[in-house]
Amino acid sequence: MKRLIAGAAVLACFSAASMAEEAIKLPVSFNADGTVNRPLNHRQWVNVGTTLIPQGEINIIDNLPIPTSEYIDTYVEPMAFAIYMATGTWPNGTQIVKEFTATKQADAGEVLTESHYNGLAMLVKDVQRFPTETGHLGYFNFGHHAEPYEATSKLLPREQCSACHEALASDQQYIFGDHHIGLARQQN
Repeated sequence: MKRLIAGAAVLACFSAASMAEEAIKLPVSFNADGTVNRPLNHRQWVNVGTTLIPQGEINIIDNLPIPTSEYIDTYVEPMAFAIYMATGTWPNGTQIVKEFTATKQADAGEVLTESHYNGLAMLVKDVQRFPTETGHLGYFNFGHHAEPYEATSKLLPREQCSACHEALASDQQYIFGDHHIGLARQQN
């Protein structure tokens, strides 16, 4: 029965995806002051890929050098993922989370393993809330430190995130789909 209900929900999303982008609105938890609430279940979303940032490189959350290598896991809210994979268009209400994980020091020839979660950032597509932002995308930062992360985040300035997306992902709806193996779509 649960499979039948889940299948019907996904089918409804695919049908809804044929409507105009603005007509689709996945739920995002915003507050009256414009801040967004940190999603509490993001690790249960669809993991579309992991990136390794070497020690000393600049972290995209705070533009500071990182003391150890970090993995960045990218998670997409499941309904947004299903709609994107079916249509090639990110729906209104899309949420994409990047979670950073510090690594343990490793000698040459040793495996690089995770130490602890170390930061959380989120992108939200919202046509009504971000009508003048490129791609209708808002960027949020819940902290670049060990958990617990901040419960809410205010919208980051355009220069901090959007400028890079504009310069390097304008042909991908301003979302780096080509950086994540899990976002590769079948071309028919």
